[in-house]
Amino acid sequence: MRINSGRFKYRKLEIPESARPTTEKVREAVFSMLIGRVEGATVLDLFAGSGSLGLEALSRWAEFCVFNEGDRKNYKILKNNITNCKAEEISSIYNNDFRKALTLANREFDIIFVDPPYREGYYGEVFELVEEYGLLADGGVIVAEHLNDNELSDNILGFSRTKHKRYGTIGVDFFERA
Repeated sequence: MRINSGRFKYRKLEIPESARPTTEKVREAVFSMLIGRVEGATVLDLFAGSGSLGLEALSRWAEFCVFNEGDRKNYKILKNNITNCKAEEISSIYNNDFRKALTLANREFDIIFVDPPYREGYYGEVFELVEEYGLLADGGVIVAEHLNDNELSDNILGFSRTKHKRYGTIGVDFFERA
């Protein structure tokens, strides 16, 4: 897998065995919908895996990205991918459960990527904690990836779905404050 565009274009990313990375096609589609929002943005890649979403954002001139990966082996691969892209100075990385990572974030984000293990059902809890800790900046967006057969509600705890796209078995929803 490679970065699609920007300053890290064509950099290869190592993919953890246990991860299900966002495909290049889906990443390209997501970032085409985020045009005008990425440059200068502060980004959170909450269930980072390989870091493909956060690194793609940094490659497209996001200002800073906070990565979190709960699995120790995946965390090491994520750290190597950040180093390979020479993105250490424009990112921070955590190896925590997503709940703890959200309590440590301590800043507002313009873009929050939520791509948890699909069958775990963490979406509601993530949205609740994002709201409780005030982590989404005014005008910010939460990008949630899920299986199509696990469709998310139009409204989740004060956030409204503004876009819904399908890519094969994958669904991608954009949420903003209602």
